[in-house]
Amino acid sequence: MNARRKDSSLSARVLRLRFSSDDSPWKVLVVDTDDGQATVVGEFEEIQEGMEYAFTGSWAVHPRYGEQFRAQSYYPKPPKTTRGMISYLSSGLISGIGPKMAKRIVDRFGEDTFDIITHSPERLLEVPGIAETKKEQLVRSFKRHRNLQEVVTYVTELGFTANMAVRLYREYGDETIAIIKNDPYRLTRDVSGIGFHRADEIARAEGIDPCSSDRMAAAIVFVLQQAADRAGHTYLPREALVEEVCGLLERNSDAEGISPGIDEIEETLQYIENRGLVVREDEAVYLHHYLQCERQIAGRLARIRATASMSAPHAETLDSFISDLQRELGIEYANRQKEAVSWAFRDGVMVITGGPGTGKTTIVRGILELSRRLGGGLEVLLAAPTGRAARKLSEVTDHPAHTIHRLLGYSFVNGQPVFRHNAEEPLEGDVLIVDETSMIDVELASNLLDAVPEGMRIIFVGDADQLPSVGPGNFLRDLIRSKFVPVIRLDTIFRQDEVSDIVLNAHRINDGRFPEFSGNDCYFLEREPDKISQQVVGLVTRIVEDGHHGTQEVQVLSPMHKGPCGVGNLNQEIQKRLNPPGREKQELHRGGSVYRTRDKVMCLRNNYEKGTSGIFNGNLGTVLDVLTPDDSEIDEPTLLIDFDGERVTYGRSEMDEIGLAYATTVHKAQGSEFPAVIVVVSLSHYIMMQRNLIYTAVTRAEERLLLIGQRRALQVAIRNNSVDERYSRLDDRLAQLKD
Repeated sequence: MNARRKDSSLSARVLRLRFSSDDSPWKVLVVDTDDGQATVVGEFEEIQEGMEYAFTGSWAVHPRYGEQFRAQSYYPKPPKTTRGMISYLSSGLISGIGPKMAKRIVDRFGEDTFDIITHSPERLLEVPGIAETKKEQLVRSFKRHRNLQEVVTYVTELGFTANMAVRLYREYGDETIAIIKNDPYRLTRDVSGIGFHRADEIARAEGIDPCSSDRMAAAIVFVLQQAADRAGHTYLPREALVEEVCGLLERNSDAEGISPGIDEIEETLQYIENRGLVVREDEAVYLHHYLQCERQIAGRLARIRATASMSAPHAETLDSFISDLQRELGIEYANRQKEAVSWAFRDGVMVITGGPGTGKTTIVRGILELSRRLGGGLEVLLAAPTGRAARKLSEVTDHPAHTIHRLLGYSFVNGQPVFRHNAEEPLEGDVLIVDETSMIDVELASNLLDAVPEGMRIIFVGDADQLPSVGPGNFLRDLIRSKFVPVIRLDTIFRQDEVSDIVLNAHRINDGRFPEFSGNDCYFLEREPDKISQQVVGLVTRIVEDGHHGTQEVQVLSPMHKGPCGVGNLNQEIQKRLNPPGREKQELHRGGSVYRTRDKVMCLRNNYEKGTSGIFNGNLGTVLDVLTPDDSEIDEPTLLIDFDGERVTYGRSEMDEIGLAYATTVHKAQGSEFPAVIVVVSLSHYIMMQRNLIYTAVTRAEERLLLIGQRRALQVAIRNNSVDERYSRLDDRLAQLKD
């Protein structure tokens, strides 16, 4: 056996890339070592030919390709020769430096170049072409990369990917290694994608006691946060929480099976409650933030009702105005619609709920018009949770509408999201109408109500039968169930002979009846699961290529991510047909995905730092360009994406926040409507087959709806009217205020 095959590390200069996969970071490198040429294989995000790298891993013999070094981690080594320094500075790792500038720098300082950049950066101004701004950019990028090398080396040895190392460094900076060593459980709170299991592995490697209070505290907080993120709970019952924490700690125990018991977890729960990390309310255990949200929502709604009701117009005055309005506009309100318009000015807070075609928009228009006539003209604000929902609201009312974040004046200050409008600087206006309220979670509701001033009236409009918010809580349903505010429930379809089959079928589904497919704008194609994917791809392609709708106007919805007819596979197959590789198209590979110019993409996680008001979970965009680090100010390959007119960039290390969006889940499509919608219904998604999911999917379609799959699956979903209940006490808090 060759002695070098015993080594677990290798220093080598990359001569060339022998193979690079289109579907993953997997690469085969030919390298030059002290013992001659060798082959290195592994997953590498960025490799520059001519650069020297330190690899860690192991030697192995491939039955076909022979001896290889299988790299588990790697980092570029700073060169010692002037030639190597030029290559290093111009490799693209250091932003804003090309080959010519790199040569000028090294020609000026020789082998002292890196010492000059590190310890005497002001001397870079001696190099022609380097001004103060360029110098600062170079030094900042150089320092960042050198520090990042240390982080990558340390983190990849722990089993993380190089991409995760970049994310950790972005979060913690130069303190990354110290934080990981001393407080690994902090990662579960700060960095998405790092769960308790991974943090626990690090803690064991660092010798942290498996029965330590830090470990138990982290497990408690992790379980509560997972309950909020995955199931929408604002709290967990104490007994259920302790049981889940016990199970989590046992599953993550080492070989000796050391794990704390229930009594120790109870003691830790009391300990972190004293520290303010969690709050117990009877037998309910909250993360402090979510309890605060519920309490603030209840208190603010009570205040808004009290102050706005004091200035309510006389009932006879309202009735007279409504009669005049009907006569002048040539319309006839139904009794429930009259009641809704009237209550909007009699009470400080009200809810209007109902399905499509039941007259919600007509009521909103009436409130707007009546506001113009009352008191010399009342100022009305319109808002919705998403950009698409806000645009639709503006179009149907002919009145400006904003996203809630933009209305509140969102910004990002000192690494934290803040809203300009709050209790100290409230909104200005007399009436606030909020559409698509079913999408609002308790955090956003709390921030919104915080900014509503005394005397302003607020009308929540939404469909309570749709899926609840992606975020924690059950704001709209809790508001309705509490009976704390007037609720107008619309259940009659107006002008039934004029509405589309889509609307009629949505109501049939919501009533527990099977839809009727007349072939006008609503179709059902029965296919077995193994044929669904092929049929979906063919339909999308035909709709787009025939010019009926553009890529952004046709949306495929599937209940789940995995499987042949899940979102992941459908996206890849549709992309192959609608946006295949081409000479004119730039590409960015990330993991098993590839992104090209003109791809339809979606934001998968709120990012408050992007754009002027943040880019949020569910926002749809189009890839405009793929940028590279060559002679530019970016440090890594980057996508330039247009999100409804907002142009933002996502680097390779941020790509877990983006996904292809030719197909998406029904949850992600909430608040959006599309001219054409294709819905997958398959028994392979049995666990997700629920009435409110199918109802929500159907109501996303404006002009054309196609359901593809098994009739049996659609029947199962329509019969299954069980709704996953969320642990929330907002309805109880509001009900107590009513009493």
